[in-house]
Amino acid sequence: MNTLAEKLADAWIKKDLIDVKTADFPKSRKESHSIQEQFHKFLKKKTVGWKIGMVTKNLQEGAKVDGPMIGKIIDETVLINPKKIDYSKVPQCILECEFALKFLEDTKMVPGSENKKGNYETYISLELVSTRVNPNSKKDLNSQDLMFLNVADNGGAGAIIIGDKIKNLDNVDLNSIEVEVNLNEKITGSWEKRAHPIEALKCIINEFKDNPVTFKKGDWFMTGSIIQPMKINKGDKIKVNFKTLGKINLDFI
Repeated sequence: MNTLAEKLADAWIKKDLIDVKTADFPKSRKESHSIQEQFHKFLKKKTVGWKIGMVTKNLQEGAKVDGPMIGKIIDETVLINPKKIDYSKVPQCILECEFALKFLEDTKMVPGSENKKGNYETYISLELVSTRVNPNSKKDLNSQDLMFLNVADNGGAGAIIIGDKIKNLDNVDLNSIEVEVNLNEKITGSWEKRAHPIEALKCIINEFKDNPVTFKKGDWFMTGSIIQPMKINKGDKIKVNFKTLGKINLDFI
């Protein structure tokens, strides 16, 4: 295994962490996407959609990066309302609370498709951001170089937790939804929605405008965190309350 893509794929299979040399870091967004594409060729796992973060220009400028955090969703990492998760499967886990879209028909992501009605359902969800790269390899990176490496690392796609379907979506103002996170019986805070799923759809359209992606019927799209991402450790117990929309409880074992 000589390439970064091969090393990342092998580490994903083994749920291991690898050290990455500075010379191997991707130097551009284009190179990051290329490594991610090679990663999936080596991994040979079924993918069922995309995840995205840092959706808006304001978020990107605040983080000093040139675009969104993006990766593919691997079929076996989609978990429907689990009660427990093996922490070794999501090393260095970061919790994000999100909305997940499930497509009801094949949809090509071209300008205007973000406004199409009735082609997806929306669920409350969690993303368990993970990594195959040893944190020590990344500690001295600036924000932009870290983004390049994270995109190469499949956007940090560890696992996604799908909760309740949002009913009567047309009557729900997702921008007004607050989320309360109880971590080990301590309320950590409540945050309002930062970017609407429509903005996330626009973002993926723009990211791949030269070669649009197509969501197939049954594919998922994670639309970005609506809370400040939180570090999770083995043994943690979380209770996430999407006010008026449902709850997700999860133990990390």
